[in-house]
Amino acid sequence: MTGEMIDVGDDVQIWASSRGNGPTVLLSAGLGMPAQTWTFTGLPDALVDAGFRVIEYSARGVVPSSAPPAPYSVHDIAADAAEVLDRYGVDDAIIVGYSMGCYISQALLDVWGGTVRGLAMVAGLRSSTIGVVVNEMELELIERLGHIPGSVSLFEQLMTTPSAAVLRDDTQVANWRAMLDGASGGDVWTSIDGQLGCTRASYDWMRSGEPTVERLEAIGCPTLVVSFGDDMFFPAPGSQEAASHIPNAQWMLVDGVGHGGLIFDPEHRATAAVTAFCRSL
Repeated sequence: MTGEMIDVGDDVQIWASSRGNGPTVLLSAGLGMPAQTWTFTGLPDALVDAGFRVIEYSARGVVPSSAPPAPYSVHDIAADAAEVLDRYGVDDAIIVGYSMGCYISQALLDVWGGTVRGLAMVAGLRSSTIGVVVNEMELELIERLGHIPGSVSLFEQLMTTPSAAVLRDDTQVANWRAMLDGASGGDVWTSIDGQLGCTRASYDWMRSGEPTVERLEAIGCPTLVVSFGDDMFFPAPGSQEAASHIPNAQWMLVDGVGHGGLIFDPEHRATAAVTAFCRSL
């Protein structure tokens, strides 16, 4: 994927790319998810084929963007994304977030001066206690060891990415282990500062009770919320309840998949739903 490094100020450079023609869609990825990972969802190609301009970026701390010293906040990361939009001359966009990217998408409404035509949030609206516990574990490991062991990261992915049915089948678990272990391919973090900064930003957002009812009620644009039936990080009932506070929101359940459903659902239902939502605006 062809992209460029964009200087967003304070010696921070954010990797970003823009392709396609038409209304702009900004993709905000999950925690530790480089922009190139969107390729595996099929969403960028689907949107470009549907007549949209797609902007992807790697958050500060995620390769190949730079990693300023921690701590970061969700609003810091959103401000970087706003600067990317401004540098590309965008004043009107649809915002799509996955997982932690949903936090960033909401914060963009606070920090970006442009017009948000629509907001799509996939597997990332209302976090669970498990999400808080996992972030606490990660932060403690970084403090004690200076890194998160690869075996811990693999276990997290195995327990959260597949569906519950897969986790009950040892043969499938072994296959997923091989796939996830092979897919890691290298460190997704620019440095330990990047991992610490992004993980702390995620943790602080959850611990502060975000998104608050007041924040949700203030979302004025058309909104799509997609939940995955076996998602332990963002359980469907909690996200459905949170979506009920957004004035112009539709909620969709994709059953039979875990938190990684945006990538690993063989039917690509979330990708199709987000594309259709963007086309409807």
